[in-house]
Amino acid sequence: MRNQTRIKIEKRDSVFSAAHFLADMGKCERMHGHNYFVSVEVEGAPDQRGAVIDFNQLDSIVSQVCQPLDHMILIAQKSPTAQVATSGDEVEVKFKNKRYLLPKEDCLLLPLESTTVESLAGYLLDRILEKLGDVGGRLYCMEVGVGEGGSKMAFHQKQIG
Repeated sequence: MRNQTRIKIEKRDSVFSAAHFLADMGKCERMHGHNYFVSVEVEGAPDQRGAVIDFNQLDSIVSQVCQPLDHMILIAQKSPTAQVATSGDEVEVKFKNKRYLLPKEDCLLLPLESTTVESLAGYLLDRILEKLGDVGGRLYCMEVGVGEGGSKMAFHQKQIG
């Protein structure tokens, strides 16, 4: 049986604020925004000091991966129902009878099918793992939660080792 410990970081203050729309999701098709918050939970083998990972390092990495999303319009590049095109300094998004023409500098094109909190949790988890690099070697599992206010939150979990 392996020895494992779990730690959790919850950033309840607004970690990033962003606008988005969800094609084919009723009232969420309208562009709207959220003050998102993030939690990260990791399980792993403690090192000789008894630590799974340095809290400050993990906290810093979470801030680093969230920062590019802050005050941006989040656009799912791989949406099966919306057409996304860039031209010069503009991004055009079309779905149903809607057409958005947005300044490219205000948009973050994400390699996702949707910008739901479920999808954002998976996206952030992958970015955190990339930034952790070798430091993540003692980790067995990571779970990232993304909330959009109140008690609404979605989680994405990945077994690492």
